[in-house]
Amino acid sequence: MRGTLLIVILLTSVFQTGCLFEKSPPPKVDGLGPQKLVETYYRSVSRGDLATARACLSGDLLPLMNSAEDSDFNNLVALWNLKVSEARPIPLYGKNIDEVQVVVEYNAVYRKVITSGNGRQMRFVYVARKTKDAPWKIISIGTGP
Repeated sequence: MRGTLLIVILLTSVFQTGCLFEKSPPPKVDGLGPQKLVETYYRSVSRGDLATARACLSGDLLPLMNSAEDSDFNNLVALWNLKVSEARPIPLYGKNIDEVQVVVEYNAVYRKVITSGNGRQMRFVYVARKTKDAPWKIISIGTGP
């Protein structure tokens, strides 16, 4: 009897602790336009908020950014002087209802120089949405248009 009571108390306290300390709600990026989404991505990466940065990416790009040795998630040490251009209707894949290009310039320091050296950077970021009601997501980040 005493062992059963102890198990019940233990399970109750574990359950209550789980209810009190729920995970943070997912970052709210779904209402952002292309330019603001790209800015949010880079500002999030620069301060180490990878949950918000990941929420900015499409389902196709996210696995690559999580695993690539030279990705912003795995290699970026510092980022500053961020400049984000207005979105321009330059499609990349042509398979989404809307695809735009946003040009980003910034200074960066990397843990390991792999594909880009430290210093001034320029990225061509493509942002898309599958339907008119779908949120904008980053579908590609590259060093050339």
